[in-house]
Order: sequence, then C-alpha cells, then structure tokens
Amino acid sequence: MRKSFAALLIVLGMIPILPGRGNAETRTVFWSAVTAYTDGTPIEPTRVITYDFFWTTDAGLSPASLRTVVSSVSQTSATFDPEVVGMPRGQTVYFTGEAVLNTGEKSALAPPYSWTVPVVSPPPPRTLLSLAISGPASVNEGGSGSYTATTTWSDGSTTGVTPSWSVTPTTYASIAPSGVLTTLSVTSNQSATVNASYATGGVTRTASRAVTIVNVAATLSSLAISGPASVNEGGSGSYTATATWSDGSTTSVAPTWSENSTYASISTGGVLTTTAVTADESVTVSGSYTSGGVTRNTTKTVTIVDIPPGTLAPVQNVAVNGPVATSPARIFRLSWDPVVTYADGTPIPSGSARYTAYWTADPSLSAGTLRPLVSSFTGTSVDFDPAAAGMVVDQRVYFTVIVTAGSGGQSPLSAGVTWVTLNPGPAAPSGGTIIRR
Repeated sequence: MRKSFAALLIVLGMIPILPGRGNAETRTVFWSAVTAYTDGTPIEPTRVITYDFFWTTDAGLSPASLRTVVSSVSQTSATFDPEVVGMPRGQTVYFTGEAVLNTGEKSALAPPYSWTVPVVSPPPPRTLLSLAISGPASVNEGGSGSYTATTTWSDGSTTGVTPSWSVTPTTYASIAPSGVLTTLSVTSNQSATVNASYATGGVTRTASRAVTIVNVAATLSSLAISGPASVNEGGSGSYTATATWSDGSTTSVAPTWSENSTYASISTGGVLTTTAVTADESVTVSGSYTSGGVTRNTTKTVTIVDIPPGTLAPVQNVAVNGPVATSPARIFRLSWDPVVTYADGTPIPSGSARYTAYWTADPSLSAGTLRPLVSSFTGTSVDFDPAAAGMVVDQRVYFTVIVTAGSGGQSPLSAGVTWVTLNPGPAAPSGGTIIRR
C-alpha cells in the first residue's frame, strides 16, 4: 500500500529588509524542499511538487485565518512586501505552508514560524540642495539655444525642474520661460549669462551659465552686375558688380570679368570695349566672385548697337555759367563740348559742325516750344541776356543744343539743362541827406 503524503515544511528564516521606494520594503521567507513521504519513502520523480505559503495572526493556524503569500510555486522561497500583503505593523504574525503533488495530495501545514512585523518610520522630507543649468556654451548670432535646469535633493536624488529664467545683459539676447535663448546680431563675440532660480519648501536655489554669442562671418549669397544694356559699336561701357551677403548687406566687389563675343573685350576693371559690327550683336558679360570658399557667378546680356554711317551723337556737357558781365546788362554764357566725329567714330570734316542752341520753359523739350539762342553757329559757347531772350525773372527754363554736320546729318537734342533766371535784387539806396533835429 502507498504511504500517505504528510511531509512537513520546515521554515528556516527571513532575509533582511531590501530597500525599496518610499515606505516599501521587501522580505524573503524560505523553507526546505520536500522530497519524501512521511515514512521516508522518496517521492517518485514523475510527481511534481509545488508549495502554497500563508501568513496569519492566529498561532493555531486556523484555516479561516490563513492569508496567501504565494501559491503553486516550485521554488522554496517567497518574496513579499509586508505592506502589500496586509501584515499589521508592530504585531507578531505566523508563517506556514504546505506541499502539493500534481496528483492533488497535500501535506499537513508546517509548524508556525513567528515573525514580528517591524514598524517603518516614514523617511524625513527631502530638501532642495542645489540647482544646475545645462545647455550650449555658445550660440550663434541670430540663433537660439535650449537650456534646462536640474535640482539635487538632500536624499541624493535629482530631478528636472522649470525655473524662472533670465539673461544678462539683455542687449544681445532674451530667454523664454521654456528656457530657449534667442540671440540678436552682434558685430563681435559677446558674453552673456543665463540665470535660473527655483524655490520649493521655503528654499530657493540659483544657478548661472556663461554663454558666448558668436559673431558669424557673413557668407556670399549672390552676385549682380550693373551697367548699360547696350553699347555703341566702337564704344565702351563700364560695368560693376555687387555682392549680397547672408546677413542681408551688400557691397561692391571686383569680380573676374569675361565675355563671349568676338566683337567685344572686357578689362579687369569691368570696361567693355566694342568693335565695329554690321548689325546689332548680343554679348554676355559674366562676373565670378569668390569669398570664404563660396563662389557666385552672374551674367548680363548687352547689345552692341550697329550705328549707321553719318549718325551724330547728342551734344555733351551743356552748361550755363555766369554772369560773365553785369553792365549794361547781366550776361550769362551757355557752353558745350565740340562734336568732332560721328557716332561710329568717323571724323566730321573740319569746320563742318554747326550748332543750334535753344531755350524753353517745357521740361519735355517739345519742338513747338523751342526758342533759339543761336543758329548754325560754329562756336561752342554763346553769351546771352536772359531778359533780351524773353526769359522771365525767377522762371525755370531748360537749354538744349543740336549739331548739324556738313553732310546734313543732325544729332538728337542734347539732354536738357535746368536753369533759373534770378531776380537781381533791389537797387542800392540813394539821395542821403543829413538834417538837424
């Protein structure tokens, strides 16, 4: 006959408290393994043994008082938190257990193992010890950087917090409540200090962090060419280049110039010189400029204008000077540069250039308003009396000159020159007499 299964668990002891979080604690109770029946016969290898373990405040281990610590475990120990399983602090409790075979057979309860549940005092409240700032040591001008604050407490723990932020000076930067520092433009590296203040439990801690606002050298963004859109054949035109930088500023620069036409050449100074053409020709003026390892290129299309033979260019440098005489009338002088070649550079026969000078009150120089000062004149200046010419005192007038060549070719009107006939002012006092009073 099979012997009854009535082996007893033998409780060996408890391990010390294992620290947990807050008031929690962890204990481990352990026991010897059951390997035989009550008469010493070994339990068959095919049988599976598990354990149920209990606690109670009843030393008699009444079934109704038993409360489970663990159940159906194969190991010979149980870890528990007295607070979680409901053990009363400062009182004696009793542990017991039973072995269970997979056939359903159970052992008797082990003898009670007594244990007094320790009283745990709550930890003292932690206090704020210090505050620290984390974030970049430098921020580029016109950029931003994020800063965070961490507190250290009296229990050695650390936590991230949201402090009150400030920055000094405020000349070059500002900081948001979230800790984002925003910088302004600077002309050289500038020093600033990020400050934080945090208060809790009546304790305030502050921290600061030095920050360098870095002056970032502007980089080359683009290049643009300025200059005439057309140049007469056999003439020249000057071109300049302007660089735009990453900070929005612009400067004049000296690029490397080039062109793509057999009818023109451009100097290192940007002067485009053209040769004769039989029809209008297009040329591309190119500029290339490098700064700080960055190269920018740009182009401008220019038309080389074919000038028909015998075409006269406008008279240049028309000017009014004077008065050159004041008696018997105030006399002024209108002058201009001589015209000695046609627009294509062909010489005009000597002495064949004849000039006509006009004045008008119309700034548009309309033909119907032009009044001649001199006609078919071979000289390059003429003296005139404004009043005799019909000009009204303090009236704004405009002068223009044309030239006619011996071949009959005539230039367009020169650019209008603005002039005002000034009132000469009142006469000097006369007829002074000394009287006695």
